[in-house]
Amino acid sequence: MSQLKRGGAKKYDPHNSVRMPAARGFLLYLLPMPMLFLALMRMLGGNSSSALGFALCFALCMGAATLVRKGLNIEQEAQRRKIVRRSSAVPYKAIGAGVLGVAIFIGALLGAKITLVSSLLLGVAAAVGSVFTYGVDPSRSAPDMSAVGVTSEEVIEILDEADQKILAIEAARGRIHNVEMKDRLQNIVKGVREITDIVEEDPRDLRRARKFLRTYLDGAQRVTEGYADTHKYGDDGVLEENFRNVLVTIETVIEEQKGKLLENNLTELDVQIEVLQMQLEREGV
Repeated sequence: MSQLKRGGAKKYDPHNSVRMPAARGFLLYLLPMPMLFLALMRMLGGNSSSALGFALCFALCMGAATLVRKGLNIEQEAQRRKIVRRSSAVPYKAIGAGVLGVAIFIGALLGAKITLVSSLLLGVAAAVGSVFTYGVDPSRSAPDMSAVGVTSEEVIEILDEADQKILAIEAARGRIHNVEMKDRLQNIVKGVREITDIVEEDPRDLRRARKFLRTYLDGAQRVTEGYADTHKYGDDGVLEENFRNVLVTIETVIEEQKGKLLENNLTELDVQIEVLQMQLEREGV
């Protein structure tokens, strides 16, 4: 049976989220702008074939830029996560380079009226230049998870959901003015990220952390957002005490969750999470 080794997972960085578009590749949207200007000039001058050539070149360059940027975003995701998806992803950067080469070929041949051989060479140079500038598409091969019982897509999906819940808790924390509550929430966020790091290092731990990351973390997000929404209307001693009790319990469960993941003790932890869920409902925060 194959084994997955621990170690080497990258820390989650909310400022480097996969949903943030890659800055690289934006130049590809700017460089074709002269083509649009030339197309308008040739159309006004009555040279419709040349105008069409430059217009097609501009449109294809825009499409190439979009494809390359998509590939760069996928590459950013592959670098952020130790675990990658299966190898069925489209090679967007390679396709974008090809489209760019075709665009330059058409612009040179039909727009600028350059010879066929020269236009072909320019197109090839543009495609090769795109590959040299932005690189090739990252390998999307998934690790062997036969010993884990889950697919890489399932692991990434749960980790991404946990990341979004963490961000939601942090956003709610920003609306809370009580220093003690803010500090406790900061500790909670730090602890949850440590748990996601453990799972990313060894996906076998997902079996033990699945309930925490999906059910329990979702409850922690709701109770935090509910307190933040209610707290803005003024202090409430009972509400504040209930929320403090819940946060203390959450901090305790997080520490126990980390310990149980390392000890591989699932049954006792499930009981503790069930008790905490009942407390969340009972406190009514």
